[in-house]
Amino acid sequence: MPCRFNRELFRLVPGLLTLSLTAHAEDVPEPREPPRYAGIRYLEDWADPSRRPGEDPFDRVKYVPLAEQVYLSFGGQHRLRYELTEGWEGPLPESVLLSRNLLHVDAHAGPLRAFVQLGAHFALGAPSRDAPPGSDLLDVQQAFVEWRARAREVRFVARVGRQEMALGSTRWVSTRDGTNVRQAFDLARLTATGDGWNVEGFGGVVPQLERGVLDDAPSWRSRFWGVYATVNVLPRKQFSFDAFYLGRDRPSVTYGEVEGREVRHMVGVRGFGETESGLEYIGHALLQAGTVGGDRVLAWGLAGGLWQRLPFAPLRVGVRGDALSGDRRAGDGRVSTFHAWFPNQTFFSALPLIYPSNLYEVHPLVQWELDAVSLEAGSVFFFRQSVHDAVYTPPGDVLVPPSVSTARYTGAQLSLSLGYRVTRHVQFNAEYSHVFAGPALRAATGGDVDFLGTWTTFTY
Repeated sequence: MPCRFNRELFRLVPGLLTLSLTAHAEDVPEPREPPRYAGIRYLEDWADPSRRPGEDPFDRVKYVPLAEQVYLSFGGQHRLRYELTEGWEGPLPESVLLSRNLLHVDAHAGPLRAFVQLGAHFALGAPSRDAPPGSDLLDVQQAFVEWRARAREVRFVARVGRQEMALGSTRWVSTRDGTNVRQAFDLARLTATGDGWNVEGFGGVVPQLERGVLDDAPSWRSRFWGVYATVNVLPRKQFSFDAFYLGRDRPSVTYGEVEGREVRHMVGVRGFGETESGLEYIGHALLQAGTVGGDRVLAWGLAGGLWQRLPFAPLRVGVRGDALSGDRRAGDGRVSTFHAWFPNQTFFSALPLIYPSNLYEVHPLVQWELDAVSLEAGSVFFFRQSVHDAVYTPPGDVLVPPSVSTARYTGAQLSLSLGYRVTRHVQFNAEYSHVFAGPALRAATGGDVDFLGTWTTFTY
């Protein structure tokens, strides 16, 4: 089996190199640095003349004036992603081609705004991906109305409708960009921003994703709400502080041997900053409480990281780590499994194998960034926080039940990734991961796992 994977890998490498070299040859330098597109598209402000260089044909549709303070903006994104996985859920490699296509229109009239984004998502080659979040033929990705106001030095933004949302470092609430179908919410949301601080509150539901056409309806039994505040304590990004509360109500969940409706609350703090010497730091502390079925929830989490930018090279070395609680005793009336809400599923790697629940992990890594090219190499070592709880996989399903294995060591995941910004519009990425299965993981996969992924994104 490894030989077949290697043959597939060698067939792909020449094509990837050809693509990179050809794209580099066609990359004509622009007179000045143009604006980059935002990860969440509604965060772009094309009314600002500095964002409209006028030298790119796509900029003609970014600001279409209709009257004073009335304009339209159009845009889109197309991503083609190929994944090859071997050693996971079967003797044959899984080969899948994923296509994501997003188009949006952004209408502004003074303080009012309407934003609509449609998405078409396709998965070819693997029946297991032919359903959300792998496939969704055509649906409303985002559709909301917005109102802006200002009172003295405070800016207010009220938004109602379907929208993407990323909070803080996106560790617990993210857009889930690594999957084919991104995460969105049906929310009422109010944000207040002042000098060095930001507070937002929201409440709503999580859409129920279906594979068909225009069928992703709000799921009124899956509710999500919270308040998130950020304060810049020290200048020059030396120290900032987040405090937040999040709540979620889900109709049916499973943690090990416990099942039922879940109402869970989480309070957390995050401190982060950067010293003048180039040392970056971040730390989270979290506490969760609530109920699952008839059992009480009491869980905790610690997470953080340190990075150092080297003065003599464009290198950034660092280490990340998590300690997320697991359940210690079945049938005791208490659930201690930490739930990660809507995490960035590619936080560890482009291969989302392990979900951040019942987990100890340490992740040393090194990053190299030079102009349009970035490289990263790292290895994550996974352990179960409690051997009496399961090993979980996205989106929070049980991967290894506690009855199958009581080993603490899950495995190690080595990853090498490349990012190349070919032009302002085109981004190319590739990643290879090898999972060295430990005793716990081997009970589910039967052995090691290899993964190769490439994706090319065209944004305008």
